[in-house]
Amino acid sequence: MLKKFLTVAAIAMSVIIAGCGSGSETKTADGYVLKFNMAKGTKFEYSITMDMSMKQNVMGKDMDVKNKMLMGYTFEVNGDSAGWKKVAATISRVAMDMNAAGMTVHFDTNEPDTATISEQNPMAMVGKVMGAMKGGQFGFTINENGEVGSVFGLQEMMQNMVSKANLPNAETMMQSISKSFDEENFKQNMQQSFNVYPGKPVKTGESWNKTMTMKNSGMDMKMENTYTLQSVTGDDALVKVVSKISSGGDTTGTMGMKMDMSGTLDGDMHYNLPTGMPEKGNMDMKMNMKMTGQGMEVPMDMDMKMLFEGKKL
Repeated sequence: MLKKFLTVAAIAMSVIIAGCGSGSETKTADGYVLKFNMAKGTKFEYSITMDMSMKQNVMGKDMDVKNKMLMGYTFEVNGDSAGWKKVAATISRVAMDMNAAGMTVHFDTNEPDTATISEQNPMAMVGKVMGAMKGGQFGFTINENGEVGSVFGLQEMMQNMVSKANLPNAETMMQSISKSFDEENFKQNMQQSFNVYPGKPVKTGESWNKTMTMKNSGMDMKMENTYTLQSVTGDDALVKVVSKISSGGDTTGTMGMKMDMSGTLDGDMHYNLPTGMPEKGNMDMKMNMKMTGQGMEVPMDMDMKMLFEGKKL
């Protein structure tokens, strides 16, 4: 259950980030220029709240999973050299309320941890793992075109997370988590996530398209995105996002299970023009997935509503 949850969470997070690119700082005669424009020393606080409802059928048995999760981050540009900005990210808060197969988990890093792992409450392991992410740090380099040069610190963060969680079978847990958060895959996803720029000035009402293929846990996911600059008011740019989601070329995951998926993502994002970072927004993602293999077929339907909030520190 934990590994399946991490895989679905990784897919969802990649989709979420892909809908949250960057904004613009200048306006030319041809329109607004969209680019990554955080200056060295800039700090930005950001949180994502995900309210997910998932229905699946395992060996003829229906199972409903409800999960509300909050992830808080602090981003800081601590380097700027030869056109490449070095961005440090720190996980500042993790909160989760999950109900699956009659088992519940409540966890908030702002509250004391009282959950215990037992045969009666194995889902507490999920809370332990996610809660241990608080304070985790990783980083990446990026230029104004959204090209990611490198990603660093992920494996160290995962190792610290498993050690901090103090879980049994930590070595096995680390191997499982590492497959979901592989640095090379994460770099690819970051590259795709910031690859929203139109490459030319755009005017209000103008749309542009980007097709992305992202890899998660060995599975490819294709997103056909349409972005529209709806309006600009002062430093606030409102961008409409509409995406079509489908399976990519390789859909065989690390467990040898084939994943077929289709879905949509739509919503509105507000960007701060001087920094190009999102300040608020909401998204609605609907996914139909089916895992097949090892003599099993597991259909899943997921509906996730997302709320974004950010501010410059």
